[in-house]
Amino acid sequence: MRSTNKKFISALACASAMTALAIVDPMGVTKTHQVAQAATDNVPARSAGVDVSSWQSTNLNQQAKSGAQFAVVKVSEGTNYQNPNAQGQIQSAEQNNMMTMGYHYTHFGSDSNRAVQEGNYAVNSAQQAGLPQGSYLATDWEQDVNNNTNGSVAANTNAITSFMDTVHDGGYNPMLYSNEWLLKNKVDTNKISEKYPNALWVAKYKTNGREDNPDFNYFPSMDNVAIWQYTQNWRGQNVDGNVNVVPLSNKTNTNNNTSNNAANTNNSNANNGQSSSQAPARPNTNKPAQPTNKPSQPSQKPSTNTNVNSDWTKQNGVFVTGGAINLRTGASTNSKVIAELPANSEVKYDAYRTIGQYTWLRQPRANNEYGYLVGRNNGQAWGTFKEGSATASKPAETKPANKPAKPTNKPSTNTNVNSDWTKQNGVFVTGGAINLRTGASTNSKVIAELPANSEVKYDAYRTIGQYTWLRQPRANNEYGYLVGRNNGQAWGTFKEGSATASKPAETKPANKPAKPAEKPSTNTNVNSDWTKQNGVFVTGGAINLRTGASTNSKVIAMLPTNTEIKYDAYRTEGQYTWLRQPRANGQYGYLVGRDNGQAWGTFKEGSATTAKPNTNTNKPAEKPSTNTNVNSDWTKQNGVFVTGGAINLRTGASTNSKVIAMLPTNTEIKYDAYRTEGQYTWLRQPRANGQYGYLVGRDNGQAWGTFKEGSAKATNAVANKPVQQTTPKQVNTNNNASWTKQNGTFITGGAINLRTGASTTSPIIETLPINTVIKYDAYYRSGNYVWLRQPRANGQYGYLVGRLNNQAWGTYR
Repeated sequence: MRSTNKKFISALACASAMTALAIVDPMGVTKTHQVAQAATDNVPARSAGVDVSSWQSTNLNQQAKSGAQFAVVKVSEGTNYQNPNAQGQIQSAEQNNMMTMGYHYTHFGSDSNRAVQEGNYAVNSAQQAGLPQGSYLATDWEQDVNNNTNGSVAANTNAITSFMDTVHDGGYNPMLYSNEWLLKNKVDTNKISEKYPNALWVAKYKTNGREDNPDFNYFPSMDNVAIWQYTQNWRGQNVDGNVNVVPLSNKTNTNNNTSNNAANTNNSNANNGQSSSQAPARPNTNKPAQPTNKPSQPSQKPSTNTNVNSDWTKQNGVFVTGGAINLRTGASTNSKVIAELPANSEVKYDAYRTIGQYTWLRQPRANNEYGYLVGRNNGQAWGTFKEGSATASKPAETKPANKPAKPTNKPSTNTNVNSDWTKQNGVFVTGGAINLRTGASTNSKVIAELPANSEVKYDAYRTIGQYTWLRQPRANNEYGYLVGRNNGQAWGTFKEGSATASKPAETKPANKPAKPAEKPSTNTNVNSDWTKQNGVFVTGGAINLRTGASTNSKVIAMLPTNTEIKYDAYRTEGQYTWLRQPRANGQYGYLVGRDNGQAWGTFKEGSATTAKPNTNTNKPAEKPSTNTNVNSDWTKQNGVFVTGGAINLRTGASTNSKVIAMLPTNTEIKYDAYRTEGQYTWLRQPRANGQYGYLVGRDNGQAWGTFKEGSAKATNAVANKPVQQTTPKQVNTNNNASWTKQNGTFITGGAINLRTGASTTSPIIETLPINTVIKYDAYYRSGNYVWLRQPRANGQYGYLVGRLNNQAWGTYR
């Protein structure tokens, strides 16, 4: 599948979802064959199909001649992009007697409200492109920078269902597209299939290369699959290849009990019956999904009236939601979600009922149907009851068997100061990034993330469990809330006269608040924790400069090797010694200078020469080995080794040993002995004071650099795979059968190593920071990786990974 920046889905099951944007395979050459086409609105099981986007032309004649009987056309993406070729592609498909479908590339992740917005946008885009009503319209839900799939399974599923409901209500037949790994690990496909049977479109590739026909022996084992996307290069045409495993029809079909009996196939998903993902817009079934969000807790209590029956109490009233609350088909958190009502929605109800700890409100709807929502939890209102609405009663409630899912927000009450709040006008300066929320709870919605050193004026504070919350007056008598203290420890600075005496004794709360973006350190002057010292530190490798003296603090910048840092104080926390760098506007940056007393660089004369403390949490992964003299394991040899890429010099001959320095490419190392451990040959470098440094010289006998004449040239060794080592399998060749020519531009989506060869064991030329623009002239597929080749000086090349399992590690222009 393709996004606006050439995205397509992961080819193999991924261990974790990664940023995904695509690379274009050039058009191949294939012999085509004419086949009989299906009727425009129907295709039998095991028909061939393609999906297209703006990266394909409007002419689908070639695909039709090659046997495609249906075409899935991208109509839109997010809420502001429409495929400019969609109308022409739909018309071309119809002219070639191909059944047409559509898909929308999503940005909503696990956000149900945005999913509804995108669903409406997709419906409108499909209509504008001329996709007939009743056609399939899929949500393309996959990981990338605009679509975060790392929400909870419940939240992801609810958002996807909200999109599909919106598509269904817009007159189209909803479908869900994603790769097999995401569908199995990040989505409750059973819940989706209860509502929309045979609506899954699964991507799973047997190989990254060209495939002309599906291998059903490889077909992924999943239920309710309608379409299998099995290749990204169908018949050499640089287009995704698909096969439907059940019959498809664009004609309206409201039968949800579609048969799943096999038909002329050994695949359990093949079907003689009609495939359908259509379902009533408001189905009443028993076991729906748990809500993605539980609303916040305002105030007020319902009253009693005449019973509707023994369980319900009649009462006509209006309830205003205090946060996002699910409206369901029944008075149970297991009932299906009709819609997620946003904060401040007015709901007219005609009765209420208490079940366990919850008080449910009943909303009359069309056709004598009802919707149900939670109005109270243990008598505490989840919104506002308008005058005369349930104002008198606080029902005695017992804990229900099924507790509703945790809400995205638990709104607090914007009441004046009462017994729970203490009035105090003050100013708080954040010591790090802290969330400003709609209520005094870490479950409340985030209004904004306040950066370090934000000044917040507050009018009251309140202690809840281990946290002290500050209340910030905002416009329209609203408030914002932020944590000021954790167990009495300030998360910033209280200006003189501000909450200086309040260090409440706090107990651990029932709900531990979400972790702030960082646990900020205080940018105070040197105190008992910090030791004044003006010095200069030269980094011995790439080291993060952070907003606080903690590895949880935000990264200001990654300082490359040999960066000179002027610092004014140091502090030891645990195994780390932190250095404090004065910056503009009275701010500071912090970096690790030592780990267990061992310097991560060089202190210039007079700089921290006596400080060998312990500090923070940037923990390197090594355990030092012993610096023994040559013994039976070591072979004496005086030689010179020139590094072929960045290689770690360590305190011992083990990848668990501490890194003394990262030696850049072309560093000359004099060594006096070598030793083979496993696949690695280690070289020993004599250093000052009878100490040694150790580095890998070979991996499985392949040199990680150049041995000058007479130096270890006969050694073909072996050793345990290093955590951070680099060895080349050089591929500095011109274009050949393995490489595909393509001039393009790639923008890194994170730090990526540029290497001397197209192998993760090739030496590193440099680490490219995020948003680096790389011009490449060819790409190459090797296993799960797509490598990009960057022309460099003197006919040399640099190589970087552009894609893992077909998920892009950045953006292709």
